[in-house]
Amino acid sequence: MKKQLYTLLILTLPIFASSQILWDDFEQNRISYYEFSNGGYTNRYPNPNILSSVNSSPLCAQYVRSPGDMWDVIVFLANGPIYDVTDYENGTKQMSIDIFSPAPGIPIQITLEDSTLADGPNYPFGRHSEYQAFTTSDSAWETLTFSHINSPDTNVGDNNVTSVVLGFNLGTLTNDTYYFDNLLGPEFNSQCDGLVSNPSVDFADWDCNWNLGFCPSASACASFDYMSGWLNHAYNPDTTSINTSKYSGSYTRNPDGNTGEDVLISYFTNGALDLSVNTYFNFKAYGPPRPIYMSFQDASNNEVLAFNSALSSNNQWQQFSVDLSSVASQSITRFVIFLDQNVVNWDTYFLDDFHLSSSPLALNNILDNDNITIYPQPATNTLNIEMKGNINEVKELQLFDIKGSLLLSQSINQDNIPLDVSGFDSGIYFVKIQSDKTVFTQKIQITK
Repeated sequence: MKKQLYTLLILTLPIFASSQILWDDFEQNRISYYEFSNGGYTNRYPNPNILSSVNSSPLCAQYVRSPGDMWDVIVFLANGPIYDVTDYENGTKQMSIDIFSPAPGIPIQITLEDSTLADGPNYPFGRHSEYQAFTTSDSAWETLTFSHINSPDTNVGDNNVTSVVLGFNLGTLTNDTYYFDNLLGPEFNSQCDGLVSNPSVDFADWDCNWNLGFCPSASACASFDYMSGWLNHAYNPDTTSINTSKYSGSYTRNPDGNTGEDVLISYFTNGALDLSVNTYFNFKAYGPPRPIYMSFQDASNNEVLAFNSALSSNNQWQQFSVDLSSVASQSITRFVIFLDQNVVNWDTYFLDDFHLSSSPLALNNILDNDNITIYPQPATNTLNIEMKGNINEVKELQLFDIKGSLLLSQSINQDNIPLDVSGFDSGIYFVKIQSDKTVFTQKIQITK
């Protein structure tokens, strides 16, 4: 869902001699992608000094330098073609960044490069120009402005730069921790230019809309946002189907070793949902065939509505639409996602396009659990499926294995179906029941 108009004003600073555009503030303004880092990089980390007059924003990035890499770097890619960088090389314009460092006198370097030519061992190839600044403070925020110091590869044209490479204390073997924020880099043709985001409807698409609050793992969190695993900005793993956007979120589970519990909690940065017109909450997911449980909650963490569904196909984007019309009068301030609840694994899922709409967008919406019963669990020879209500709307029943392979498919013409599973091996499977508008998916177990 990359159709909203987005105002360039919140991405661009006023134009003056040293101006450029805001690549990332680790909150709402994020128009760059992180291709590589040697050390431990966490974007959206709590500000170590939120009372600072230089940088008082809640979130920043934390970077723990790799002690085994003398030339430790972070590579940032623009989400569109970078314009001519001649003015940075001649000093007419300068890049800047807010830094919180462990000591004064530390050199910080930015390299503009063509990443299609540059890699670690082949210096100076692909490195268009290098810029440097030195820290002046000890454990305090300061804004560093970078000056041109070198142009290693003159064969890289001023219009061929693809990346900004950030290095901390290059040429040393240290494991220092740095915090940085408000990266101001060269102008580029951003895919977000001209788009206007509505924070009441457009929540997160990992391209231009950032109106969800996520808390990074292993850090101090606000009163109601937390995640067990790791949520990163990633390339869309499949742009050929229902999700054609360039980027998505990549979430890797980090389950509790005893119960397998893993949670991803997010709040709506614009406050409680306005469901007066738009009552369908939509999102896309991609990953292994696993159950998805989403809990919509109020500010006191009380569940307002529960949504149960599943990814029924292996590594294919699926659209989910949650009907919130029955709770439209209630206050929903956050949601909690459970992926493959109570199971110990470290699977990775991709998430995208969290938004509201006035009508359901697609299939993969769940049928009412109260109308479908599947038993016994586990099953050995026969799996019984009982349905209530208007089964004339139900069209097809399918069975998938854990890899998402379709094992059987049959039309439904009765409300009690004995499914012969005697020929299947022990393991986890998924039953999928589909109508014209909705889908019910449930994980089942077969034992011999």
